[in-house]
Amino acid sequence: MSAKLKTAQCSKPVARRRLAPRSSSTHIVATYHYIREHASEGVTGLTPGEFREQIVAIQSRYRIVSAAQFAARRAEEPRLALITFDDAVRDQYLAAGILADLDAPAVFFAPMRPFSDEPDRWCPQHLLHALADELGWRELQMRIEPHLAGVEIDTARMNQLYHYEVPHKRRLKFALAFARSRGQARDILREINASVGLQAGDWFMSVQQLRQLQDAGHCLGGHGFDHVPYTSLSPMEQAADMHRAMQTMTRLFGPMPRPLAFPFGRADSHTLALARSCGYTMTFGTDDRVDAKFLMEELAQRDAECDR
Repeated sequence: MSAKLKTAQCSKPVARRRLAPRSSSTHIVATYHYIREHASEGVTGLTPGEFREQIVAIQSRYRIVSAAQFAARRAEEPRLALITFDDAVRDQYLAAGILADLDAPAVFFAPMRPFSDEPDRWCPQHLLHALADELGWRELQMRIEPHLAGVEIDTARMNQLYHYEVPHKRRLKFALAFARSRGQARDILREINASVGLQAGDWFMSVQQLRQLQDAGHCLGGHGFDHVPYTSLSPMEQAADMHRAMQTMTRLFGPMPRPLAFPFGRADSHTLALARSCGYTMTFGTDDRVDAKFLMEELAQRDAECDR
């Protein structure tokens, strides 16, 4: 993790070498997935101490605001920060106490299948991560490879989408999200999990925990129902997924304005209009947020640019 960095006062947008897709240079939208004491071969993330360091570093440069404040003020007020989490995995509940200590609101983007009444509450990509956490990526790769015979991988697209992963992780994630259909990916992972026995309820936060986060002043945002890339769905399928997700979230957590993070950060020409029709207040794709892996480097680069 980077050393402590001095506060920057620059607020004007500047041209820069791009380290990774990111939000507007006048604001910053940070995104997190796993906050856990110990990384595994299957899942890596930040420790609670590293997460606290990042939030403190953001606070020294920007004003962290709620989703509603960000939506209302981002066009007029410079140097706002929005803290976001994707997937509502159980690890993220560790962040709640740190956010409370630092008086920092956040947005938790939650896919709704894990919190629905469906008999199978696993989204394929999340089951992939959970199996990798349990078995290790190498073992999981050996079990999945027989199901990928003849699958063609768009290497350039894979490397663009999963630039932050090592090659063997990229291949499995891309193959099951984009090279195989949603049904095929689910069947492959279900077959593997039949002998492992992982339960979705052990991987995700509970409905009660999400309600506690909302009651504490955090925002719950949309992340699709099935957590599949909208670019792989027809406009009718996109609309059905968005409406189902919004209806489920409203039933569980009440009606209120909510932002949407596109699953996998992917959207097409139909997606934005559909999101507006569903009532989502803001939308976020890959290019709109800075991943935690690049956050400290991004802050350092912005500091350097302000010094020029």
